[in-house]
Amino acid sequence: MGFKLRDFSDLVGIDKDTSSYGTPVFKKNLGGEVMAEANNDGTIFVDKSLSKKEKEKAVAHEKVHLDQMAQGKLQYDNNTVTWKKDTRSPARVYKRIDGKIVDAKTGEAAGEGDKNFEWEDEAYKNS
Repeated sequence: MGFKLRDFSDLVGIDKDTSSYGTPVFKKNLGGEVMAEANNDGTIFVDKSLSKKEKEKAVAHEKVHLDQMAQGKLQYDNNTVTWKKDTRSPARVYKRIDGKIVDAKTGEAAGEGDKNFEWEDEAYKNS
C-alpha cells in the first residue's frame, strides 16, 4: 500500500508562487476586504481566495510596506500605526479603532488600505 507525501509548503500554508527568499507568503483566510497583510517579522499573509494575479499584485504592495518598516518609516501594532515620512518629519501616530485607522490630530477615520494615508499612497504607487 503506497501513500503520497504532501509538499512541505502545503503543510505549513506557504504560497510557493509569491514567496521569495527571506519573505515567506502564507495563505490564510483573512476575511472582510483585507487581501494581504505585511507583518513585523517580514512575512506576508495573503487571502486564500485570491487569484494568482491578485496574489501577485497584493504581495508586491505588501513588500513596499515591508520596505517601509525596514527603513523605520512605518510601524504598527494592534492599537496604533506610526508613520514617519522621512528623517526630517515628525512621526505621526494613528489609532486603530473598530477596523478603522484614526488620525490622532484630525480625528478623521478611514479603512486600513485607504489611499489617503501616506504609507498606502506610496505602496500603491510603487507596486
